Amino acid sequence: MTAITDEDFTLAGEYVLGLLDAGQEAVVAARIATDSDFAAEVEAWRLRLNPLLGPEHLAPAHIWPKIEKALPAATLQDVGTAKLTFWRALTGLSVTAAIFLGVLLLQQPAPTAPVANPTPMIAALGSEDGRSAMTASYDSTQGTMLLMPVTLETGELYPELWIIPADGKARSLGVINGDRPTAMDVSPDMRQYMNEGALLAITPEPAQGAPGGVATGPVLASGKMIIL
Repeated sequence: MTAITDEDFTLAGEYVLGLLDAGQEAVVAARIATDSDFAAEVEAWRLRLNPLLGPEHLAPAHIWPKIEKALPAATLQDVGTAKLTFWRALTGLSVTAAIFLGVLLLQQPAPTAPVANPTPMIAALGSEDGRSAMTASYDSTQGTMLLMPVTLETGELYPELWIIPADGKARSLGVINGDRPTAMDVSPDMRQYMNEGALLAITPEPAQGAPGGVATGPVLASGKMIIL
């Protein structure tokens, strides 16, 4: 038996949600049979998600066209058949993860001071070549965002998250983790920009963030926020 790490916690959730490939599932199944602590964590995920995995709890049909519209389009001109298949699969994974994060976000304790008309939102960020993808869920009642990188490479730099509202000006939400799910508090002065249709984007920046709050790297992934 081993101590459960943050990575184990995430792995157990991905296993229950069916997000792993056949090889990964086999490895996890073997660990469940030999590690009672990890097996207990998997069972805890099953109990936690059981009410949400039935057909009656699937995302409403009207959400999917909005998600497709929000995602960057992959064209046949610069994406071959194999890459297009990969992009579609990655998009499905990103959307599943975004809804999963949205579910977890909605299960967080309610704030002590009620906020009128809460608007839970999700975004599936991606690049046209399918090399970068990340999902985000935002809860306006707490100003909290949950982030899950699917695949995100920034080399020696760090991923910085930006919000670009209707005025077209990019505003930094801060440097984030590029290799594990994380939660972040959106600063009060930035919450006014967290609206449906606003664009989230990722650029590679220095560890301290973009100098002067102006992006210096190319956009690695982007996606619009939609109401869940």
